[in-house]
Amino acid sequence: MVMNPVRVLKRTIVGATAALVATAGLAAAAAPAQAGPIGRCAELRAFYLNLGTGGDDLRGNSEVIVWLTQRNGGDAELQHVSGGIGNWSNRSYSLAYQNANWHVNSCNVTGIKVRMISHNGTFQTDDNWNMESITLNGYADGGAPAYSISTNGNPVKRFTGSSQWWSLLG
Repeated sequence: MVMNPVRVLKRTIVGATAALVATAGLAAAAAPAQAGPIGRCAELRAFYLNLGTGGDDLRGNSEVIVWLTQRNGGDAELQHVSGGIGNWSNRSYSLAYQNANWHVNSCNVTGIKVRMISHNGTFQTDDNWNMESITLNGYADGGAPAYSISTNGNPVKRFTGSSQWWSLLG
């Protein structure tokens, strides 16, 4: 049976269009970064940080610093995370910390920024590290959730000696 070339072309175009529409639908359904205050504005006093890594770990003599960025321009530096993370079975690192002296209002937070600092040792070059995910939850006095920001990727950011900074608005 010989098919009409116009009909074959139409079927090909319809099939390709359907495939593109389905692919666009899946891309739209992918989880974007999520961020923002939770509930009423509140002073953030405690945080829960979770970092995920890929096959490239953060060396023991490197560190990660996380800041909250604010509308007024005054970034609030949070806990430093010492290196030596990434060699665990679930490839994530969690840290909970608090500071009663922080004065960061959840409604003034505009996002986070992260810096990896490589402290090279003998016979070492700059550290490279793949951050696959980051989640930062902020809590008000009494432990009420007040702010959350998170994202994941493959990687979200590859930190190197010449590319040490990453930020996320939210």
